[in-house]
Amino acid sequence: MVDKRDPLQLAVECTELPRPWLVGVDVDGTLAPIVSRPELSQLAPDAREALDHLAAAIGVMVAVVSGRPMADLRHRFDLPDSVILLGSHGAEVGSEVDKRTDEEQRLIDSTVASLEAITATLPGSWIEHKPLAVALHVRQADPVAGEGALEQATEQFRSVEELTIHRGHKVLELAIRPVSKTTAFGQLRRRLEPATTFFIGDDQSDEHVFSSLLPSDVSIKVGIGPTTARHRLASPTEVVAFLRSMAEHLTPAPSRHGTVAEIADQPDDDALRTGGR
Repeated sequence: MVDKRDPLQLAVECTELPRPWLVGVDVDGTLAPIVSRPELSQLAPDAREALDHLAAAIGVMVAVVSGRPMADLRHRFDLPDSVILLGSHGAEVGSEVDKRTDEEQRLIDSTVASLEAITATLPGSWIEHKPLAVALHVRQADPVAGEGALEQATEQFRSVEELTIHRGHKVLELAIRPVSKTTAFGQLRRRLEPATTFFIGDDQSDEHVFSSLLPSDVSIKVGIGPTTARHRLASPTEVVAFLRSMAEHLTPAPSRHGTVAEIADQPDDDALRTGGR
């Protein structure tokens, strides 16, 4: 079991690590507390400022890596321009996603129809529609029945090769392009070539990213539950304290020409946007 760390002490230890850094951070459960419905979510107090200040330090690049659509990251959370945004598990990078193909639309329609058969018999469950995915939420359903529904849907769609399954807290997401946080963040890392990589997250999709990191990197699990991460923080509030403390120990960089998001969103990022297809 990974022991919970004091965020300020962990920040002091991390400031000794070699730079440049790439700091990857999830949103829901990491920068924002988990809530009953996605549209009710808000960043923890001072989260935006902490990200911006850290990204302004010499030798630090910050990326928000989320299953949220890019529109949510930009408009609902108003994340700073200094931060690289990877939305929809990496299917949207820097700019919002291209229009679905006819084949993808048919796949979405058939997937929604199958999920509606589940929600019709499970009070409190509902379907979220995203640009490149649909998600079954059971947070408001009976806990036992909800978990059973997620397992049922996972087994039902496991054999559909065109779908990529992402499992989170009380939610199952079915994506129509073969992308994941792990592949998208890995491609970003190979492009930026940091000396030290950080990743902070709270759910199963983040566990895969933790496993992809080097022994010299920093992986931080947020909240309770088993993890492969080397460190643990208790809550989004502690994540903000950790990020803010690291920024306070570092020297601000001169003003950049163009935002980091614009720099990341170059033509050779096509592989990131399409999951390597």
